[in-house]
Amino acid sequence: MSLFGLISIAGSGIDTNQTWLNAIGSNLANVNDAVNPSQTPFQQLEVVAAPGAAPVGYGPTTGTLNPMSADGTGVHVAAITTNQPNGVMTYDPTNPVADNNGYVRTPGISVSDQLGNLDVAERSYQANVAVINHAKTIYQAALSMGA
Repeated sequence: MSLFGLISIAGSGIDTNQTWLNAIGSNLANVNDAVNPSQTPFQQLEVVAAPGAAPVGYGPTTGTLNPMSADGTGVHVAAITTNQPNGVMTYDPTNPVADNNGYVRTPGISVSDQLGNLDVAERSYQANVAVINHAKTIYQAALSMGA
């Protein structure tokens, strides 16, 4: 692998981490959303990462990976999934959207899980930025040796 691939690989990590951070932000912003039990609540977003460069024309819900080895080619968002599509029924008779029995449907998102994910995503983002900065230093040193 060439040293010039470092920036590309770390950049793909930054892109994936940014998508993950955006999903976590959406999850935390909607953690307390409540809807009538007959409606579908906000669905927690989960980012699925896969090794390798994203296929041409790729979007999070389309495209397939090339079966060839993905070693040393970075990472990409393979999918954005949701879990608990029906949410969690919560008894809250004072909520204006509650049904006749006093229940509302909430997303069922764990704030502590999201904050843990936020910490991991943030540190991963920072590590990728550090790789880019170190690669830049290496490239500059190599250029100055030739001068």
